[in-house]
Amino acid sequence: MKNEVKESGRKIGKILGITLAVYVCIRWLLPLVVPFFIAFLLAKILNPLVGKLEEKLKWKRSVWSTLLVGILFLLLAALLFFFVKTLLEQVVNVADHLEEYKQQAQVFFRDCCGQVEIFTGIQAEAIQNGVERQIPGLMQHVKTNVVPALMNGTISYARSAFILVGICFVVIISTILILKDYGKIRASMERHPIGQMGLKVCRRTYEAGGAYIKAQIIIMIAITSVCVAGLYLSGNKYALLTGCGIGLCDAMPFLGTGTIFVPWALIELLQGRYMLAVIYTIIYTICTLMREIMEPKLIGNKLGMHPLSVIVSIYVGLGIYGLWGFALGPLTYILIREIYLTI
Repeated sequence: MKNEVKESGRKIGKILGITLAVYVCIRWLLPLVVPFFIAFLLAKILNPLVGKLEEKLKWKRSVWSTLLVGILFLLLAALLFFFVKTLLEQVVNVADHLEEYKQQAQVFFRDCCGQVEIFTGIQAEAIQNGVERQIPGLMQHVKTNVVPALMNGTISYARSAFILVGICFVVIISTILILKDYGKIRASMERHPIGQMGLKVCRRTYEAGGAYIKAQIIIMIAITSVCVAGLYLSGNKYALLTGCGIGLCDAMPFLGTGTIFVPWALIELLQGRYMLAVIYTIIYTICTLMREIMEPKLIGNKLGMHPLSVIVSIYVGLGIYGLWGFALGPLTYILIREIYLTI
């Protein structure tokens, strides 16, 4: 009995120690080394192609490494430029037509007040007057709190953009250098006991966590594409801007496309635009079915986590890491489990 208690205490102590170490590493060490993790993963993906090209065309490995990494990042930069350009055009368009949308909102509000009067008997004029009395206070709040916060945030966003450019530069150079000597780096890591253990943990974590993250990215891109296409076909001028926003909502664990499409369809229904209400309902249904079908197929049993464990790890991760906990929560759980099974 005493041996069993000691063994249980040892296991609990081991789990707590690993949990603390993983938390410290992810909280403070991961931001410092993440560019090099990305570079190593890119090198791992491109290595077979570089090997084949080097063997067939007899050019130096360093030349092929630089050429392939350069082409890859140029394509990504071109796609990002097109995406940001289109997005900014739609944001500017919204700003240019702000007065028009304000008038449309007022008409919509009056229509809603009329509908409330029909159903409840409360006079529409009384509702409008009550809301209008609150508007000056709301506008003052926006001027004193929201606008200064946005202005301060602009400087922070600009600084973050410069940091991101620097990180991309580090990733590009690191990928080329790692890819150039990938075989030697991998062999030296496999010869060292700590390197062997690290590679084993990383491999198993990559198989499990990589499957989860890759699945979520693929699903988010697929659902965003459906939203953008559906909104574009419905005649929405801001299909890209709105579709991307809805795609991001769907990626959040406690939101989803229904957060946007359900109230949107109800608003269109109240305004008598039945065709748009039907279209938004269809888009919402397609997105929901896509997630339900794609998630099990893409993840399958690779994650090795019960669905409840995924939800709990995401919830705890959001509380500890903030918004990034959506990905870091499951990653923390997987790392703790794999290190426990390895050592």
